[in-house]
Amino acid sequence: MEHEPERGIRCTMCFDMRFERTALYAHEHGFKVMTSCLGISRWKDMKQINDCGHRAAKPYEGLTYWDYNWRKGGGSARMIEISKRENFYQQEYCGCVYSLRDTNKHRLAQGREKIELGVMYYSNEEPAHVSENKD
Repeated sequence: MEHEPERGIRCTMCFDMRFERTALYAHEHGFKVMTSCLGISRWKDMKQINDCGHRAAKPYEGLTYWDYNWRKGGGSARMIEISKRENFYQQEYCGCVYSLRDTNKHRLAQGREKIELGVMYYSNEEPAHVSENKD
């Protein structure tokens, strides 16, 4: 799976695994609704994410996957506005090692530097530098 493209079967399998665990946790702890922030990213396929979420919630009676489209109505712009105000970490890849590898390959091909983990933040100022805990 490591050479599958972004938005491909590798992502579906990853989403399925994570949503299945989330659905189980929600069920065991009495939550009625679960959702994900993955859909706000323009790099992700919202239908793929939502299909995985609905599939994971289906076995649990009374559990719903909320598939609200945060991209509409200025949701993405609002996310960036809040992220800059709160100085949120700005991850420039999906989170898996394969995405990091592929993103860095693409960045290097464009003459850009590799992603430095834990450094890039949404901010109106220069990126904040955070030392990585090596323990």
